[in-house]
Amino acid sequence: MCFMMLRTLLPLLLLLCTAQIQAEPQISQQAIDSAIRELSRATEAGEIEGGLLLVQTSDDQRVLTIQGYHDLEDKLPFKENSLLRIYSMSKPVISVAAMTLWEQGKFKPDDPVSKYIPAFADTTVGVVKSGKLTRVPAQRKVTIRDLLSHTAGISYSDDPGTPFGKEYFDRGVVYSHKGMYPPKMHIREAADALAQIPLHHQPGERWTYGLSVDIVGALIEIWSGEPLQKYLKRSVLKPLGMKDTSFDIPKNKLDRFVSCHTWEGDRQVIIDKWDQSAYRDGFEFHSGGGGLVSTIGDYGLFARMLANWGELNGQRILKKSTLEEMFKNQVPTGGGRTFGLGFAIESLDLGDRSLGSYGWGGYANTEFRVIPDAGISMVFMRQTVPSTHHMSKKLFRIIRQGISIE
Repeated sequence: MCFMMLRTLLPLLLLLCTAQIQAEPQISQQAIDSAIRELSRATEAGEIEGGLLLVQTSDDQRVLTIQGYHDLEDKLPFKENSLLRIYSMSKPVISVAAMTLWEQGKFKPDDPVSKYIPAFADTTVGVVKSGKLTRVPAQRKVTIRDLLSHTAGISYSDDPGTPFGKEYFDRGVVYSHKGMYPPKMHIREAADALAQIPLHHQPGERWTYGLSVDIVGALIEIWSGEPLQKYLKRSVLKPLGMKDTSFDIPKNKLDRFVSCHTWEGDRQVIIDKWDQSAYRDGFEFHSGGGGLVSTIGDYGLFARMLANWGELNGQRILKKSTLEEMFKNQVPTGGGRTFGLGFAIESLDLGDRSLGSYGWGGYANTEFRVIPDAGISMVFMRQTVPSTHHMSKKLFRIIRQGISIE
């Protein structure tokens, strides 16, 4: 009797299990339409100059909307092939390139940086008392994991009036033009200089945002034996078909470069004109932490690869297991935020199921998020400094609210 009942129920159980496995999160068209309307409203209201929003799903659906102007003075519109400064959205790209070398056995995440850059052998930690900076020995060496997770204690200190800021200024590792132009040196030189600056805290103690991934860029050159741009192109950009992403803008693409705005009171003004920008001549400092220029389509390819667990169009960039490691939190409890190896970590709750969401943003208000378990990626780009990310977060929140399991 029990055997007969089992035979009767087994097909039904298998059907239910299969349906559960096949059920994938979907984005409602209503949510996408709502996000597009909000971007259009904010642009028309003059709250932002405009922007580009790209949403992609696991079934190859692709929704791109483009609003407004990259140059409000001359009314020059954003276009699909516009070249934008992505600043710190360079960090995930460089982190992925670094981890391709880990897969090749070139390093281990817990290797000390000093193994490859000897200047980091005697790292110190800065302690500020009564406005004066003193140095104490680091309790352990800075590791590659510390750099990728921003727990090394290296910052973007750019105020020469502070004890730490003076250290960065004295060694020339600071951004100029209100944070838009990188230091005037090679990344290998910058890595050696940063090694001489005391850390803000003990390695691994907490999250401190800064120039860590620029040191990773220097390490990529050491591990690969190639210039950063060359290895990045060979390992990530070319396999993904990212033809418009680089540190230097080719002369035949300069007319696609965009202007960048900032706020003066309640109005936006241009701070970096597309046809006068120092980006047109390029920089010696190929900043792994913030130097890439890209398009919405190019970065969409990178995001789709991440959302597909490391593979796109038959090209595998990283193993799934490697990305899973990169998407694990590396910051200790109470350390400031959750952050993996190159990515911020969030979660999306769908009733009894929680999905990981990963990404990062850039100084000119670009931002992206990927949800690999749903095959979903979202990319937003505009060009206004400094970053607030209020628009990208608002758009992404609208889209996330439309995600459900059918």
